[in-house]
Amino acid sequence: MNSLKAFVRLLREAPGPRVALLLLLMVLGGLSEGVGILLLVPLLDILQNRGNAGNPLAKALLTGLSHLGIPPSAGGLLVAFVSLVLLRNLVQHSREVMGANLQYQLVDRLRYRCFAAVLGAQWRWLAAGRNSDRANLLLTDVNRVGIGLNFGLSLLASAATMLAYLVSAFALSWTMTLLALISGGLVLAALSGQRSDALRLGHSLGAANRGLQANVQESLAGIKLAKILGNEARHLDLFQQVMGRLRREQLDFQINNSRVRAIYQVVGAALLAGYLYVGLNLLHTAVAELLTLVVVFGRLIPMFAGAQQQYHQWLYALPALQETDRLLAECRAAAEPQREVAAAPWPVTEAVCLEQVSVRYAERDSPALDAVSLCFPARTTTAVMGASGAGKSTLADVLMGLLIPDSGRMRIDGAAVEEGKVRQWRHSVAYVPQEVFLFNDTIRNNLLWGEPAASDADLHAALERAAADFVFRLPQALDTVVGDGGIRLSGGERQRLALARALLKRPSLLILDEATSALDLENEARVREAIEKLHGDLTVVIIGHRLPTLEHADQVVVLDAGRIAAQGTWADIMQLKDSA
Repeated sequence: MNSLKAFVRLLREAPGPRVALLLLLMVLGGLSEGVGILLLVPLLDILQNRGNAGNPLAKALLTGLSHLGIPPSAGGLLVAFVSLVLLRNLVQHSREVMGANLQYQLVDRLRYRCFAAVLGAQWRWLAAGRNSDRANLLLTDVNRVGIGLNFGLSLLASAATMLAYLVSAFALSWTMTLLALISGGLVLAALSGQRSDALRLGHSLGAANRGLQANVQESLAGIKLAKILGNEARHLDLFQQVMGRLRREQLDFQINNSRVRAIYQVVGAALLAGYLYVGLNLLHTAVAELLTLVVVFGRLIPMFAGAQQQYHQWLYALPALQETDRLLAECRAAAEPQREVAAAPWPVTEAVCLEQVSVRYAERDSPALDAVSLCFPARTTTAVMGASGAGKSTLADVLMGLLIPDSGRMRIDGAAVEEGKVRQWRHSVAYVPQEVFLFNDTIRNNLLWGEPAASDADLHAALERAAADFVFRLPQALDTVVGDGGIRLSGGERQRLALARALLKRPSLLILDEATSALDLENEARVREAIEKLHGDLTVVIIGHRLPTLEHADQVVVLDAGRIAAQGTWADIMQLKDSA
């Protein structure tokens, strides 16, 4: 990616008038700097008792000040100089505030676009990637883009100021300025390798950040296991390794920057001495003009060094922008159809049917589902059994509308669930997984994810139906905070809350994936009773192996290697098993 094109593209995403005003402030800052420098010439001439015998451009400047009522005296020139410094700092303050607002606005917009793109991607693509990489991009890489943008804006401001200095220097002595430009250009060319290093280190830093994010996320999720296995030291060792890699990359960049700064300072001092010698002995430049040129070049050299470092910082951040663009491109390629979702639910009055449905994963040789044809009659309960890897979870994902079959289709009461209708159907499905996810929030707010408009009476009813009336015995009841992932509750309590949240949605299809595996016998019986009471209201699919839960199902389906191995009532399945 071309660094200049990338920077211009970022700026185009900001409001045009704001960018134009920011550029105008940069130009005004540069002009005030240049005029201030030119004022030094007549000031030095006056101090040498030379009157107005200075540079013609300086004379024109004095004439302009006279029209403004500022006398061409030492006092008047000093007042004008201080006024220009004040004006320049006001302009610079406004520019910095506006630049910061622009940076944050673009970062927030980019972060929002990335998160929206991830949310809008197909589940198959999401499941194939690492959430830690996406978290790193949203939290770290996008922030790096913002920092790089800030340095890019600073580089523009520096360029405007340097241009003003160069114009002033040309007005004083074009020969000396040309000499400075040629020598400065040679220094820039000699340091081109340092810019390549900055870009390379930016790529390395991205990989190191992703490694640290993945390690932290996995380590925090595995703290309980680490304590049980006595592997705390191993966690610390891995953390130290990835943290050390990140620090090495960051230090390498700082070393690169420090090296460039040192080179500029040494070479700059040598060049400045050379300019002074040439001006005095070869070009015989007037003292006032020569001293002013020395001031100009003395300020330009560190500014060139700063501009080089600002450019390095932008190059350092450029790989983060490339990663962001890559994520957005992948999300666009894997995006779900963006059609308007109907507000009305999609009721099931006859059956949910799969017709020759096949699903394949790139990392597996055999299909997860292989030409499965199966119907789930409305307002009945179907139990799905099978060994690990038989295709039960994939079947659930297809029924929920998370996975689009590679071949075949799903029909609701005969109507095909096409890509444009998947979101509508998904709003009519509720799912209770074996591993329940709860937000670190109150029970009330966790339940309201099922139905944001639910009243307290609705919440109480859903909890009663899900055998989750333990909530009412808690000191803070619905306002109890469940902790990170629901850690303050038992596994059975979390599953009952998830069931209540699902029932609150009033779904047309309820899928329970090993949803009673963490319950004791008493609560399992209560949940089973609650599920049985749902007959006539909605269609239920139970994925599991606990016999008390499955034997009351209207039909039982056994999956094996992605195919239907057996289908019938519980008695039929048991008879087949006994005769095998």
